[in-house]
Amino acid sequence: MRTTQWQRYLAASALLLSTLVVQAEVAPDTWNRVKAEGVVRIGLQDKAAPFAYLDAQGKPAGFTWEICRAVVQTLAAELKRPIEIKATPVTLASSIEMLQDGRIDMQCGSTTHTLDRAQKVDFSNSFFVAGVVVSYRKEDLRYTNPSQFGRVGVVANSTAASAMGKRAAAKSGASIDAVVPVASYDEGMLRLKKKEIDTFVADGIFVPADPEIARRPAMETIEPYALVLRKGDRAFAAQVDRALARVLGSPAIRQMAANAKLDDRINTLTMEVWRRPSRDPAPQMY
Repeated sequence: MRTTQWQRYLAASALLLSTLVVQAEVAPDTWNRVKAEGVVRIGLQDKAAPFAYLDAQGKPAGFTWEICRAVVQTLAAELKRPIEIKATPVTLASSIEMLQDGRIDMQCGSTTHTLDRAQKVDFSNSFFVAGVVVSYRKEDLRYTNPSQFGRVGVVANSTAASAMGKRAAAKSGASIDAVVPVASYDEGMLRLKKKEIDTFVADGIFVPADPEIARRPAMETIEPYALVLRKGDRAFAAQVDRALARVLGSPAIRQMAANAKLDDRINTLTMEVWRRPSRDPAPQMY
């Protein structure tokens, strides 16, 4: 009887040990791989100008891309060895999948750190803070009223789409006739001018100035942009945050913003995250 109990104990202990070993094996360890291989695999959101895109020669460009390059250069200097960057064009959805299955180590773009997304991925400290604004045709003065939206256009799968969907479902006093998804910021502006939608709710940083279009002065939401990392990849995240703090605290960050024609878009919230690292997600405003 004692022998049988002992054998069961040994079997249970072996099972527990093997489980712990498997968990250790599957835990992300990007930093040790980067040190060993000298390669960082970056997913580039290629349609997020001026933050991340492919230029006329098909090469990565943009404000976030320059930040990512500087982060990797900082890591290489600390390791005293070169680190190669392998860039792959991605969308937000595909980058999350590619982080989860290990095809990329970091996503470089204009992704807002939200609580919903943080269920699937981790985020670096913020490097830019934008805001969602409401645009409308100047002739339609009724849409100066902050509760009036009519047929509201939103970029599909954006934080603006989520916010307006919640407002419409909550019936919280906002007059929303329909939430109309569009594929891009350009399409949203075109449909607004063609009167196919009444308002367009989107990150103000991406909405081009237009003489026929006005904006409400208040922001609908606050959007902290961050680099996107694999869930639970703590050692690599710590190294990225440390390098990012050095980049954001250097004089070079102003030149990067100027190169991307963002120097006149740097608001006080952005300057604050440059001075004091912050990993706060976007506030739940609706």
